[in-house]
Parts: sequence; C-alpha cells; structure tokens
Amino acid sequence: MIKAILASTSYGGIGNRGTLPWPKHKEDMAWFKRHTENQIVVMGRNTWEDPKMPKPLPNRVNYVVSSRHVERQYQHQVRWIPGNPVDSILQIQKDYPSKDVYIIGGQQLYEATQDIVDQVLLTRMKGAWFTDTKVNLDRILLPFRIQSVTPGTDCTYETWLRVLF
Repeated sequence: MIKAILASTSYGGIGNRGTLPWPKHKEDMAWFKRHTENQIVVMGRNTWEDPKMPKPLPNRVNYVVSSRHVERQYQHQVRWIPGNPVDSILQIQKDYPSKDVYIIGGQQLYEATQDIVDQVLLTRMKGAWFTDTKVNLDRILLPFRIQSVTPGTDCTYETWLRVLF
C-alpha cells in the first residue's frame, strides 16, 4: 500500500525555513515512527536536508527523490530516485510487496504522488504556526473518506482511505 504521512496546520502549513514549524512533538514523532518503522520511506530533497531529521531514518528503507545525488557519506544507506517519482514508487511497491511505501514529504512530492496514494495519515497540529510551505489539503483529501480520528496532545490523528480512483 502507498501511504502519505504528514503533519500540518489546519490550513495545510507543513514547513517553515526547511523544517517543521512547531517544536519537537514527541507524541507525533512516536505516531510517525510506529507507522513507518520497518517500512519504506520516500522523501524529497528538502525533507532529506531538514537539519532536524536523522539521516537516514533508522530501521527503514530510505529513498530520496532528487535531480542531484545524495551526499557521498550516505550513498550506501539511501537509495536515490532521479526521475519520475510516480513510476519509481510504483516499482518500489512491486519490489517490496510485503511492505508499505510512505511518502513523507515535502510539498512537491505530496502533490506529485497524490494520484497513487491509497491512504493518508494526517496529524493536524493545533495552534497558530507561521509556515512558508503549504499543501492544499482540500485537493489532496478530495478522493478520500475519513476512516478514523484520534485525539492527541495538541493535535488530532486522522486516517483517510481512498474511495475515488
């Protein structure tokens, strides 16, 4: 299954100056880890370069979508997707049939892959946060129906399942 996992403000804000706009949120990080650990994560170059993100994410198969190669020190720990992310992700899904493929950001990758995602795991952060990077949540969630909402500390965890193809 191909899944998108993201945290956003209620207006779709997902980033500020190359990282998350809110301070570290341990509960959301545990949610992210619980879903993605021992699975496959696919991220764009800016997400990979987030200074707060461990490189590579441990206990996951890491892919980076970029027109440039990843840094030499990570070349044996990360796989590089140089071209069309959709075709590559569909192939990754075939190569790892027993694993889920998680799109973990950023904005361009969420938008480029929205037509192949089967499920969206969305953390809605409460509060007002300045963001310089946003996704159009209405457009991304249009073909999905909400499956569950779980309250969290200063956030809610939503699971959306695709109903329109």
